[in-house]
Amino acid sequence: MMRLIEFQASEPAQMLTDYLSSRGIDCRVDMTDAGYVILLLDEGRQQLAQDEVARFLREPNHPRYREASWVNSQPAKFGLTKDGLFTELFFQIQPFMLCIFVGCLVLFIIQSIFPASISWLLFTWPWDGGQLWRLITPVFLHFSWLHLIFNLAWWWYLASRMEQRYGSTKLIILFFAAGIIPNILQAMFVGPAFGGLSGITYSLLGYLWLKERSQESGTSKSVTDGLFIFVIGWLIFGFTGLFGLHAANLAHLGGLMIGLVQGWRERKV
Repeated sequence: MMRLIEFQASEPAQMLTDYLSSRGIDCRVDMTDAGYVILLLDEGRQQLAQDEVARFLREPNHPRYREASWVNSQPAKFGLTKDGLFTELFFQIQPFMLCIFVGCLVLFIIQSIFPASISWLLFTWPWDGGQLWRLITPVFLHFSWLHLIFNLAWWWYLASRMEQRYGSTKLIILFFAAGIIPNILQAMFVGPAFGGLSGITYSLLGYLWLKERSQESGTSKSVTDGLFIFVIGWLIFGFTGLFGLHAANLAHLGGLMIGLVQGWRERKV
């Protein structure tokens, strides 16, 4: 056992310890009179640990460290509730993810009070009035509280992971690609009466699953193989129409394919 570094505050010590653990470097934090000491338990990994400490000191605010605390279900304590659900959800917040989340919630409340207000968001073809925004706006429409909660829960988890790991720009591009193209597919073969974020969440699932399959074993995966298999099963079940389930299945399938293609392309880069 050897001393790696000492911090006066607990937050950076906890984040660095969580990150080192995610890299397979066993260590722990001990509190002393002077502060918080990180102790390396496996001295055989001393050089790697010291390299990671030096990198942390160069860029302590990099998202990888906060993410490690989140993934380990040991969120670093920044004056919020200790190791609680709300703390974890707080540290998942990302700008674009939150904008879409709030937008869907506000629009659902408005459409619940004024049902006719959704007419300007329903899908129509551009040549039927030139309203191009209608190619994407159906993703903001939800038709029940259950529909809304289910989609927003997936969006919160998947979009926050993608935005935190790969940046807002990639999330925005995938959002519009996986919104517009599957919407067109659904409208062409089924009709314009549909809505919801689920096509985009399928896209995020496919993207994260395939892109992260090439990561080193010490890095956590956003979408496990088991979760991906479950989602594929749910997609197939949607096409059966059993139990009166009416879903925008072609939008789901189109979104998934877009995510898989983009994830595959980025793995090749």
